Amino acid sequence: MMSRISRFAVTFAFALCSMASASPVLMEGIAAVVDGKPIMRSELMNKLYQFQEMPEAAEMSEKQQKEYVLDKLIEEKVLLSRIDRDSIVVTEAEVDQRVNTHMTQLAASQNIDLATLEKAIRSQLGISVAQYRDQLSKQIRSHIEMMRVRQMHVGSIHPTKKEVDLFYKAYKDSLPRQYNCVQLSHIQIPVSPDSAIVDSVRLVAEMLIDSLNLGMNFELLAKNHSQDSSAAKGGDLGYFKRGLLDPAFERALDKLSNGQYAATPVQTNLGWHIARVLGRKEDGVRSAQILLRTIPSAKDSAAVLHLADSLRNSIKTKESFAAAAKKYSEDKSSNYAGGLLGWFQKNEMEPAYVDPVANLNVGEISEPVLIDGAYHLFRLDDSKQIRELTMDEDYGKIEQLAANHLEDMKLEKLVKKWRKEVHIEIRMTE
Repeated sequence: MMSRISRFAVTFAFALCSMASASPVLMEGIAAVVDGKPIMRSELMNKLYQFQEMPEAAEMSEKQQKEYVLDKLIEEKVLLSRIDRDSIVVTEAEVDQRVNTHMTQLAASQNIDLATLEKAIRSQLGISVAQYRDQLSKQIRSHIEMMRVRQMHVGSIHPTKKEVDLFYKAYKDSLPRQYNCVQLSHIQIPVSPDSAIVDSVRLVAEMLIDSLNLGMNFELLAKNHSQDSSAAKGGDLGYFKRGLLDPAFERALDKLSNGQYAATPVQTNLGWHIARVLGRKEDGVRSAQILLRTIPSAKDSAAVLHLADSLRNSIKTKESFAAAAKKYSEDKSSNYAGGLLGWFQKNEMEPAYVDPVANLNVGEISEPVLIDGAYHLFRLDDSKQIRELTMDEDYGKIEQLAANHLEDMKLEKLVKKWRKEVHIEIRMTE
């Protein structure tokens, strides 16, 4: 029997990256009604066909399969019934953004452009792009709604080391394998502007603060001078919970009252910010900014590229790569471990990593590649067609699986409680 890991959340969720194939024509009817919302017979049968392709279905009779699938659909509808009760709202703009992102990522994963993807949708699925987007929008909306319910009632669980160990021992044999995967290390050296550029931008920020002190409108100055996407909204960044913004920016906000702006500019890796508080809640703040970026010169970039080239030519062993990563890499999540990024399935790698490592043999180092304002050197440490997750090399992944499992268990208990609070009528008895 399949492990219970994420069964509730995954087994009966729609896959966002694929469309169901054509199903037989069915006599329509209502299989059950949950809190006034029907489960159609066609919906039940489509889910049943999907479940029958899974290994655990072979251990059940067809009647048991149907009862199991219907029970899980009822639980899903009970969960969705919380949307109205909890006043959860998902905007069209949010759904459209997710659909556009999905389409872009799907095209990138196939190494094609959007126009080619749209032709493939029409020819292979036999539906228009508008129909595909409409179906995808419904799936994404449902997914977001369920995640909001989950966040509201379950939240995030952070398992202890003991809980991760117990989870691994219990589910070791059923953890997902990795296929066609690589182990990577990297050195990340950011391109930073020299002090003259930093100082000149700071002077501009101080001049804008002088203008604010003379009565100039903050929103107007942000629209005219801020160098980020919030400029169009007068610098309004919206509401953020504590810990999600740059620490230096948050420290500046902590000193301000509602409506007040900082008397001095705040420096981050992006540049100089003029911070302003628009409002507060117990767990966060709504803020605004005027951002003036400190953009490195071509000379700054050339100096870092030269350093990266020199490192690549001088590093001969895995040990020397690790030593260089500890000394030069500014990726705090990996430099302490000698630049080790861990194992990746090739189809799940960061898109920017794919080309630099595509033609490397084990032990080779890539040419320096510029990604998000930093030069990276990648080393291919190992490569395997199939591998099992291990506590030594994949603790972070196993920890996340354990967290998902604990969250699923908590959610299942809540759903069992909620089932008693709604009216459920089973109409399909066959």
